[in-house]
Amino acid sequence: MSEANAIAAKLRPVKRVAKAYPLALSPVQKQVYDHMVKFLAENDQLPPLSAISSHFGWTSANTANEHVSILAKKGYLERNAVGKWRFARAKRDAS
Repeated sequence: MSEANAIAAKLRPVKRVAKAYPLALSPVQKQVYDHMVKFLAENDQLPPLSAISSHFGWTSANTANEHVSILAKKGYLERNAVGKWRFARAKRDAS
C-alpha cells in the first residue's frame, strides 16, 4: 500500500509555495500600489476599483481590477476573511 501511495504522490500536481519575497512590479503596477498605500494612509481603507480607475483616468474599473489581481498574484495583496483586499502579511513558519 505504501508503494501505491508513493506512486500516487509523484503523479499529483505540485502545489506552488508562496515566495518569501514579492516579485518585481512594472511601472504602472508600482504606481497603482503606491496610490493604494497613499489612499490607505488618508482613508483607513483600500480604494475601491472605481477610485483607482478614476485616479488613473481609466474608463473601466476592469482595468484597475486587472492591475490589482496582478498585485495579488505577485504577492503584494491578499483577500481577508470577508473577501476584501488587504496588503499581504508575512507568512510565519510552523517551526
